Order: sequence, then C-alpha cells, then structure tokens
Amino acid sequence: MGMNRVTISVPEDIDLIFRRNAAIKFAFRRGWYGKAILEAIQLWITHQTSKKSDISEEEKNYLWNIFKDKIDIDSDNPEEILDSVVQYFETDIKYAEKVNYRLNDHKIIVDKEDSLDSYLPQLIVQEDGSVYLSCIVENVASAAIKDITGQEYITSNSRTLLCTYESINSEAETQKSEVLENQVNPIRSK
Repeated sequence: MGMNRVTISVPEDIDLIFRRNAAIKFAFRRGWYGKAILEAIQLWITHQTSKKSDISEEEKNYLWNIFKDKIDIDSDNPEEILDSVVQYFETDIKYAEKVNYRLNDHKIIVDKEDSLDSYLPQLIVQEDGSVYLSCIVENVASAAIKDITGQEYITSNSRTLLCTYESINSEAETQKSEVLENQVNPIRSK
C-alpha cells in the first residue's frame, strides 16, 4: 500500500488534546502520532459513511416500554397495533393534530400535521451536518409490533429538520461580528 504525505493546519488547542490522548494510547511508540492520525481519519470515514438515519432498536424499545402500559392494545394484528399507537399519540397526549399512517410491505409510514416533535430527546439524530428529530409514533409502533407479534417493521424515517451546523456557524459568526462592532463603536449614553 502506498503512502501519501499530507500537511495540515490544526488549531493548537485541538492538536494538544489530540496529542495528549494519542500519546497515552500509543505510549510514544515509534510512529505513534501517524498511527493516531490514521485511526482518526478511518473513524471519520466510518462515521460519515455509516447509516445514521434511524434510532437504535434499544432506543425504540426504551420508548415502547415507557408507553406500553398507557396504550390500549387488544390485538396482535400489526394494523390494529398501529391504530392503537396512533390513537394514543393523537388523542391522549395530543402529539399531533392529525396523524396519517399506513403499513406498506413491513414498513410503517407516518405523516403528521402540527406535531409536538420535541417530546423525547432520544429521537434526535445527527446526519450529514444536520440535526433531525425522528417521529415518535413510528418508533413506538415499530417496537410495539415487534414486541407483541415478533414481526419487524421498518420505520419510514419521518423526521423534522431542527438545524444545520452551517446555520449554527452562520449565527455564531453574526453574533461575533455584532460583539466586535459594539466593542469598536460603543454606544455612549448622553
């Protein structure tokens, strides 16, 4: 395997933290810094190419266990289970004004209007520089159907965009500019 020489500039504080942790892990053995950089690059590639579009089964089960005793389910039919879950979120906790839903080839598809998506922080997903909130109805219904029938249904991944890192950085730059402007041109009281 060929090797490339790469020169990069990194903020001093980040480099110091990275070197400190890499030195501990690799114990200053020959090539420790290069090995640490290579591992960091591989980790970044893995993170960027991995599917991050859904919450884990563990988180779905956690949500299902929270609501299991509150949702009245009298059937092992997946469609009736979904009906019961949606009815609970629509009427009992007023999660959304209107929830349109269906099962399609072992996939749960939910569209909601006027929803309160911020109900549970476990539903926050980060992907491609953006932060999303996953649909609680889909995830609880998926875990309920699996728990009661043993059948697996995939969620359609209905989610709401909360923000992008680009918008956060832009807002931070705007605020920084305003602070600098106020320092240069302070308002003088009369």
